[in-house]
Amino acid sequence: MSDVHPSWPFLPEEAGVRVNLQEHEQEVLENLIVDLRQLLMSDSHDALRRLKPPAHPDNEEAEAAYRELIDDDMLRARLELLDIVDAGIAGATLSEDDVAAWMQGLNMIRLVLGERLELDGADLDSHDLPDGPATFLYEWTGELLEFLVRAASATGS
Repeated sequence: MSDVHPSWPFLPEEAGVRVNLQEHEQEVLENLIVDLRQLLMSDSHDALRRLKPPAHPDNEEAEAAYRELIDDDMLRARLELLDIVDAGIAGATLSEDDVAAWMQGLNMIRLVLGERLELDGADLDSHDLPDGPATFLYEWTGELLEFLVRAASATGS
């Protein structure tokens, strides 16, 4: 990747992708992770709707059985992804599996922010996003994802 700038948040390396977040970016991402963990543990917040879409929207009994079957495993998997992101924030070199975990973790944050902002496809197509800190975070995490994909593509991860 010839157009890599040393200040980019993710840098391709021979061994993988190096996390290169500035200190203030690390703090923001750490706070987002803490918030998401708390939401995941509460399990009932409306902002989780996009992380837990109904499998059986027209059948409450089937939906309850489905949730009983998968919710604990999904929670555990999501918390493990956040652990991987949290562990690498300060500058780790990410393996291919770590890159995938980061992509999923950042996407989870974006889904929750999108739900809080009540975004739908029309909002995104028209770029008609509300002003405010949640919109900034939504867009910033999208940029992080883009930089991560670029760096991973350059390393073959």
